[in-house]
Amino acid sequence: MLHIAIIDDEHLALQYLYLLLNKIEGVQVTGKYIDAGDLIQHVQVTDLDAVFIDIHMPVIKGTDLAEQLLDIKPSLHIVFVTAYDKYAVKAFELNAVDYILKPVKQERLAVTIQRIKERKAVEQEIATCKSSFVIKDLGVLQIYHGNKWIEVKWRTSKAKELFAYFIHNHQNTIRKSELIDLLWSNLPWEKANAQLYTAIYQIRKVIRQIDAPIKIVSQKEFYQIDMGDGIQIQSHEFKLDAQYLLKENKVDVEQYFAVLEVYGGEYLAELNYSWAAAERKMLKDLWVKLINKFSEHLHLHEEPASYNISKMKDLTGFDIKATDIIKEKSRV
Repeated sequence: MLHIAIIDDEHLALQYLYLLLNKIEGVQVTGKYIDAGDLIQHVQVTDLDAVFIDIHMPVIKGTDLAEQLLDIKPSLHIVFVTAYDKYAVKAFELNAVDYILKPVKQERLAVTIQRIKERKAVEQEIATCKSSFVIKDLGVLQIYHGNKWIEVKWRTSKAKELFAYFIHNHQNTIRKSELIDLLWSNLPWEKANAQLYTAIYQIRKVIRQIDAPIKIVSQKEFYQIDMGDGIQIQSHEFKLDAQYLLKENKVDVEQYFAVLEVYGGEYLAELNYSWAAAERKMLKDLWVKLINKFSEHLHLHEEPASYNISKMKDLTGFDIKATDIIKEKSRV
């Protein structure tokens, strides 16, 4: 699915473009803005694919704004929307995906979205060949490079748990004392500290062996895991997408299936780590809410034996609670 933000200094034009984009399957409009500063902040904190920019704005030209956004996120796809055609040359100097003249037509917009999808597909293929790593933690903890599963042999169970805990806290710094209390609270401090250093060494050795863009950084009394651009964490991506879909009033069948397919089991299901319990419950609750909302939509708009309902049953059949929800919604 494409994550898109839009900006226009005219409120009616902004709302009109928002409505047109929302009619296209596989598109999520993550923000609509009149103020360039608000858009810049959104791009800094949001995983975006494209931005639709009105060129002729009073405070800043759209082409100048595009340059600022590309400095923040070089992979961003830019689409210019304007009532004027005199900026076309500058737009394509910035390698814009498209240049749309107002008033925007639904058919013309669909062409633009297709161009973005094609560009993104090519970029993803290149990225996969280079350094795309996925840490799958919904179900069994696994590491993939592209579509290839990497066999990881952990020397000790403590090293594996420590790695999982770093991934769990990938946005945080962690005190060394916290790690010792978590994994070696039964040992004297000096021995526990030595065990921590040994486990860190084992993790770094595994990272080198699989050639992943991950670093365990030590800073005085803290550790932090540094994840490179080529790393995706399955549970994190699922959480962001699920939360977005649940906020939306519209139910996009394609988007729901894409997110439901990611959830292949509970968080770190085969590893009985007490510290993972809260996250496991939160992610499971999100998944159940998605199933509830999606089931209601499908059974309102489709026959009980439809392909989409059958597909949903197949995707969720490993969980009794999910099966019961689908039966209840279909009044079977």
